[in-house]
Amino acid sequence: MKACVLEAVGQLIYQDVPDPIPKENEVLLEVKACGICSSDIDRIFKTGTYHFPTIPGHEFSGKIIGFGKGVDPELLGKRAAVFPLLPCFGCPSCAAGAYARCLSYNYFGSRCDGGFAERICVPVWNLVFFPDSLSYHVAALCEPTAVAVHAVRAAEIRPGENIAVIGNGTIGLLSAILAKRISLNEPIIIGRNKQKLRFAEMLGLEKRIDSSQEDPVKLKRRMTSDEGADVVLEMAGTSQSISMALDCVKKGGRVILTGNPTQDILLPRDTYWKILRGELTLKGTWNSSFNDIKNDWLTALEFLSENSDNVKQLITHRFSLDQADQAFDILIRRKREALKIMFVQ
Repeated sequence: MKACVLEAVGQLIYQDVPDPIPKENEVLLEVKACGICSSDIDRIFKTGTYHFPTIPGHEFSGKIIGFGKGVDPELLGKRAAVFPLLPCFGCPSCAAGAYARCLSYNYFGSRCDGGFAERICVPVWNLVFFPDSLSYHVAALCEPTAVAVHAVRAAEIRPGENIAVIGNGTIGLLSAILAKRISLNEPIIIGRNKQKLRFAEMLGLEKRIDSSQEDPVKLKRRMTSDEGADVVLEMAGTSQSISMALDCVKKGGRVILTGNPTQDILLPRDTYWKILRGELTLKGTWNSSFNDIKNDWLTALEFLSENSDNVKQLITHRFSLDQADQAFDILIRRKREALKIMFVQ
């Protein structure tokens, strides 16, 4: 089969690889759509994956075309998205169902081969089935949507609260839409990328601040009766964005930290004092919940099914695997307006 294989940092090569063979309790999934995450860009061009060679990609959906021993044959032909974390099932976190906190997990696309391939073997446990009425492309948004669901749940938003979202990538925009459904107030989107701010407008998010041109703290206070936001969802993961979040939240407010940093986070002393003297609540989130009690993926699929026509606007470009160079060229050089780029087949 064909796949995009990361042989070394900066060397993503479209090539032939051996066909995967499903083991016990695994299915063979024909990948129909796989999104490119910003973390994929860092892994491919900056940090590398945990070993070479690796097939990247963790936001994917597909069709079951084969199965190993112990798998119900009736799963053949079903559509599924994939929870990309592979828990150890032996640590205390796994025993509590908190698989995102697993002490010894594996992960599609970074620690083991992922979805930038024609086919992949997936444990039945990781499958999230969806109906034929939902497209493979939209279903491939389930992973970033589940991350957004997880962050918004952690915020414990109440009706009438003011929300600010810092970072206007896919997860940031999805978080804003989800938060708006709970608070019933228009969230304030803060970002530096003019292209992505235009996507926020396209998605019906009316309050937008270009932090490269305007002082977001002053504008935010004007928008929230000079108090600040009740909740700030931080989705960028930089020293500047976290400082901004602490500046934008009101005293006694909540800051949810979800942005994935690529370097050390440094905070000025005065900014740290705002945490103490404002008695702020800071909560970190990573990944999503995936258990029988709290399953962010089922919530994400329900949301995507209900809002398919709107959220599919997040997918700005589609390429085949052999066009990987073109896809990453758009993301890195920003030659065209792009939000979520997907490999499809």
